[in-house]
Amino acid sequence: MTLSDISIKNPVFAWMLMIGIIVFGAISLNFIGISQLPDVDNPMISVWTHWEGAAPEVMETEVTDVLEGAVMGIQGVQDVFSSSSKGSSSLRIQFDLSKNVDVALQEVQSKIARVQGHLPRDMDPVTIGKSNPEDQPIMWITLTGTVPTKKLMEFTRDNLRDQFTRIPGVSEVMLGGFAEPSLRVWLNTQKMRDYELTIDDLVSAIGFQHVETPAGYIDTGTREFNLRVTERRTPWKSSVRW
Repeated sequence: MTLSDISIKNPVFAWMLMIGIIVFGAISLNFIGISQLPDVDNPMISVWTHWEGAAPEVMETEVTDVLEGAVMGIQGVQDVFSSSSKGSSSLRIQFDLSKNVDVALQEVQSKIARVQGHLPRDMDPVTIGKSNPEDQPIMWITLTGTVPTKKLMEFTRDNLRDQFTRIPGVSEVMLGGFAEPSLRVWLNTQKMRDYELTIDDLVSAIGFQHVETPAGYIDTGTREFNLRVTERRTPWKSSVRW
């Protein structure tokens, strides 16, 4: 006996069943999550590599092709996008929507670990991470003014960034085009040969000298003064000839 036969013989039961479906459907409608922009964990894995001084052609043959061959065999891979440039390369691995992004990340890490021996030994460790469009900036703000660029950058770093960070819903504020102070050194190659020094030796020496360390404090009873030892270059000594 089918449902239609039961409904014909018992019309009251059919009406009650229909009304019950309508009522419970209306109640359930209020509990269904509806979003115009649903939060979807995008199944995209990114792989970054860095090999100092390597030409783009070398990066493609020695690094990018090896990594592509390793990840292409993973189940659920929909497409692989790669790019190679001087000293670096990147891969974006796109999976099916049904693929769990955390499982995909583990599988990519496992596959790359297996081919680690085929990669150049002096290359930096491979970096693997999940990519999500929601992590990309949604707004860029450009600042211009008549004040010097240094003053504008300091105002942005010390004031505006904190103000934007306090806005509800803002998770991160990034600064673009921000130039940090730099130290320029012109080297005398003849003196370097005389003292048997390399560029790495000079870089290390500058790094050890360009520091700022705490040196204790002075307590006068009513006030306390912090002491520090600084070897930082001042702006008017930012260019050094040696």
